Amino acid sequence: MTSNNPLDKPSILTIHLSIAMSRQGLTISQAASSLGVSSRTVRRFIKSGKIHAELALGPFGEEYRIYELPTELHKQQPLDNTPTQTPILVMDIVRELQDKNLALAAQLGVATERIRNLENQVKLLTTVRQPWWKRLFTRR
Repeated sequence: MTSNNPLDKPSILTIHLSIAMSRQGLTISQAASSLGVSSRTVRRFIKSGKIHAELALGPFGEEYRIYELPTELHKQQPLDNTPTQTPILVMDIVRELQDKNLALAAQLGVATERIRNLENQVKLLTTVRQPWWKRLFTRR
């Protein structure tokens, strides 16, 4: 028993959908996600002529449809230039940094103590002392 319903034939339905999708083109947001850039950047590309887009009637008025994306506009992924290091080299670097940290901590302690001594000396110089005769004749 053969059915005449077009939905029973998935290959024909798939072909019609792919043809319809290719006629529709990409929206600005779809093109932006495909290129790895923002939608504002895609709009700038359209305005500058780097991307060819056509105005098409959409659900909320006219909107741009992009049928072809230039490959040179795809955002380049940054290269990982991190050198590969063995655990032994990493441990050597950690030990070196720990030694430097201890040396700097010692220098900081010495500097802090020197500052404290200088502050005490400044306090001694800036305290206002009464003349000897006022101290002698002041009632307590």
